[in-house]
Amino acid sequence: MGTIINEEVILQIVDKKVSDIASETLKSQLDGITWGMNDFRKNCCGNKSPDWVATFIFAEFKNEINYRNGGWLIPTHGKGTANIIFAKKAMKWMEKNQQRIDWDAKIPK
Repeated sequence: MGTIINEEVILQIVDKKVSDIASETLKSQLDGITWGMNDFRKNCCGNKSPDWVATFIFAEFKNEINYRNGGWLIPTHGKGTANIIFAKKAMKWMEKNQQRIDWDAKIPK
């Protein structure tokens, strides 16, 4: 007598497990990783321009993303310095706040 196996349920279980493993692997690989502007905008902002990211994310959410306030961005401090972005924390914030960002906004000319 054969056993009835619901292949769809098995595929859903396997898919969920693989997704969980991939998510945990990504999180652990981001521990202690910092990005500059280019890495951040490519990984989290759909490759929007640096000016767009600076205007509609960094300036718009300045206080809450600032490292001194518990955020993930150490902003530039003048010519010759670069933003320091804590990748893991930035990705979590972006996922949580993506609906607050005006993705259709245009840089004023």
